[in-house]
Amino acid sequence: MRVCVFCSSSTGLPEAYTSAAHELGRALASRGHELVFGGFDTGTMGDVARGCAEAGGRVCGIIDDGLRIAGAAVFPCDRLIVEPDLAHRKARMAQVADAFVTLPGGLGTFDEYFSMMAQAKVGEVTARIVLLNVCGYFDPLVAMLDRSTQTGLNSTDWRDYGDVFVTADEALDYLEAHAR
Repeated sequence: MRVCVFCSSSTGLPEAYTSAAHELGRALASRGHELVFGGFDTGTMGDVARGCAEAGGRVCGIIDDGLRIAGAAVFPCDRLIVEPDLAHRKARMAQVADAFVTLPGGLGTFDEYFSMMAQAKVGEVTARIVLLNVCGYFDPLVAMLDRSTQTGLNSTDWRDYGDVFVTADEALDYLEAHAR
């Protein structure tokens, strides 16, 4: 299975986040899955890729040309795909991946997560999209998503398309059970 991981490229992150990303990468490799990610060698992006590569896994990076030109460090991937901009990069991730894991991150990570969830809701994406809830990072988001379902503001239950997990193994067990 090709698992796309949405995460942060920011540096200086708490060790709990970097360790969780590294462990997810190792778990992907140990289960024979290919990592698909944002391609850069910084933040938890670099950590998940290093974990996967160190454990003998395959790594596919999908970067946008603007950040490459600006000199962002690119992880030495087995396969590197360059797209002209963030919108094309996100579309390629959706095209290439069989499943999605979202680690703690900022605006770009939230954009990727919600974009995939919205596409799943309307049937454009059949892959599952999960949150890896490191240190309770996503607790407020999960409460908001549950409330949107409970109040009827979301016409379907967001958990029809994914769920939230505390460990990499739990997330991967779920994704493997729901593989298309």
